[in-house]
Amino acid sequence: MNNYRRAMQKMAEDILSLRKQTSILEAENRMLRSQLAQKEVEEESASPDKAQNLASMKQKLLLSELDMKKLRDKVQRLQNELILKNDRQKELLLRHQAQQPQAALLKRYQDKLQKMKALEETVIEKMEQVLEDKLRKRGKPLQDKPQGKPTMRFPMLWASGLPLGPSGENLPVDVYSVLLTENSRLRAELDKNRHQSAPIILQPQALTDLLASNSDKFNLLAKLERAQSRILSLESQLEDSARRWGREKQDLATRLQEQEYGLRHPSNIVATDVPVVMSITNEMAVVDRLPTRAFLECPGTGCTLGLDLLMGRVAVAPPHPTVPKILP
Repeated sequence: MNNYRRAMQKMAEDILSLRKQTSILEAENRMLRSQLAQKEVEEESASPDKAQNLASMKQKLLLSELDMKKLRDKVQRLQNELILKNDRQKELLLRHQAQQPQAALLKRYQDKLQKMKALEETVIEKMEQVLEDKLRKRGKPLQDKPQGKPTMRFPMLWASGLPLGPSGENLPVDVYSVLLTENSRLRAELDKNRHQSAPIILQPQALTDLLASNSDKFNLLAKLERAQSRILSLESQLEDSARRWGREKQDLATRLQEQEYGLRHPSNIVATDVPVVMSITNEMAVVDRLPTRAFLECPGTGCTLGLDLLMGRVAVAPPHPTVPKILP
């Protein structure tokens, strides 16, 4: 702004000086015209040398008129430039006044962006801590398991292809490993977006770009929150499935004890399916079943109890010389 003011002041001084020169030239022109008139009066009685002087004076007059015309054109051009500079100054002032609220809004968005980045880092750290704690908790019982219990020779598989545990249960370590991988991928995307963000410019287009990037970051934060809520729901479903499996196992153990102590049962063969279904999500469904098969003979009654614990079926048959057949 100061440069524009100095330029306009200089242009005004030039215009004044040119006007003074124009007035001086006009005075000289009038004087020359008067001299020319006198020369014309004297020409009648002058010699041929004076005629040449008169021609030279006319030539000088024409040259001075041309110079004056050039100066007038220059003055007009400077006046036009001065008007354009004034208009430019007004436009800059208006733009500066219009950008002040945008600058305040942009500063507020920058503060929100910094808070959001800090919140993202905090959320990621908390999620990693939770996942690491869950991995340690889920991995510890597997390491401390006693050696005397029977295990399955061929592990069962999830519906999605993930392996199950020795007792038919799912391995939550794989689930949390997948979640950890997803978490690291989201963090890499956030770092990439943060490093590739363009410098902030006080323009409307830059403001819209900043808002768009903020919306993308909010979407990523929402994905993180959904992943955390999914982890919590998986934990609750795992706990419910474990409790339900424990109840089914206790019920089956009670039935086995009843058969061992010779409680009376119907003479016909009864087949009962005892699946323990653990539904974690719509994509993952696991059926946990007991890993062994047993044939018990009830004392006193002579009936044979056939247990296909691997397939989750129980068959009770009357005394017969052959092994009871497991119903499909």
